[in-house]
Amino acid sequence: MALGLPIRSLTVDLPVIALTLAAIAHWIRGAPADALIFLAVTLVLLITERPHPEIAELGQPFRVPGFAVVAAGLLVLAFGRDSVPVAVAISAIGLVALVEEWRDPSLPVDRPVPHRAWLWSAVALSWCAWELLSFVYEQAAGGLSETHPTMSDLVDPLLTSRIVQALAITGWLAAGLAMLRAAATARRS
Repeated sequence: MALGLPIRSLTVDLPVIALTLAAIAHWIRGAPADALIFLAVTLVLLITERPHPEIAELGQPFRVPGFAVVAAGLLVLAFGRDSVPVAVAISAIGLVALVEEWRDPSLPVDRPVPHRAWLWSAVALSWCAWELLSFVYEQAAGGLSETHPTMSDLVDPLLTSRIVQALAITGWLAAGLAMLRAAATARRS
């Protein structure tokens, strides 16, 4: 116990810290809506990952149908990535996935964290730190920095075509759903 608080797993604490820092960065950059989204996700993580003394029964994992991902890609082709129909479709897919993830408990505390999880966590946190430093550098430089651009500055020019936008959204959603399926499989093994 540290300071009278129970010791918690780093698998919860590191994402909470990262999401809180992201919320602060969005607030500083003048995007309060993004900051509130990051804070809300942080609160949801804290609530859902609190210790549960009871052991929940695992049912069959729910799978978001693949056609939903393809439909989102087709909506991007038809309306563009910043349209209301695309936002509604992606939000619906995300809400279904979120509800289904809440249904299952996390990995048991006594199960060791796989070594590859630490590797990917280190890669993800390094990328987030790089992005944060790039953003701060860019803000200090007074705008777009050609010597130290953020990932969005590098990717946005590639996303001018609706075909590329549709492929990117489809790939992004498919990768997210694949990670959720892998997590559900790990919980059941």
